[in-house]
Amino acid sequence: MIDPNKFLTLLEKRFQYISGVPCSYFKDFLAFLVSHEAETKLKHIYVTREDEAIGIASGVAFTDKRAIVYLQNSGLGNIGDALTSLAQLYKLPILMLISYRGLEIDKDFPEHSLMGEVNEPVLKALKIPYWDLLEENWEKRMIVAIEKMEETSSPVALLVRKGVLCQ
Repeated sequence: MIDPNKFLTLLEKRFQYISGVPCSYFKDFLAFLVSHEAETKLKHIYVTREDEAIGIASGVAFTDKRAIVYLQNSGLGNIGDALTSLAQLYKLPILMLISYRGLEIDKDFPEHSLMGEVNEPVLKALKIPYWDLLEENWEKRMIVAIEKMEETSSPVALLVRKGVLCQ
């Protein structure tokens, strides 16, 4: 598991806001974030829908600040319109942390199986650059993703597998 303190420290260097719909794959990081809410430089905005988080992150981007959106990959189906008609259309840099559910490790949840199979094809169809966020070399992968986000001024995604941001 990635150390939540180191993860948050890297995020705080480039982002001012974080918003999303919780997922158990992020529970340890989100618990750490909440327990350090008074000290963190990230403003955490809670939402009930993934497209709402994209809307908030888009508004943040219009102010020349940066936001992170976290979501389950099942929520990827909810953000298509907000991504294509807002974030991508206006070239807004947003870093998305997407839990990669439905893989072999969690096949016991049938509701995640289909989205697990189509997750990457959906991102490709939406022309969203993405990388797997892995424990080894996680800082390098994040920096590459963030630099691509800045270079293209567009959304990018990091796919987070079970155990990377939680036990």
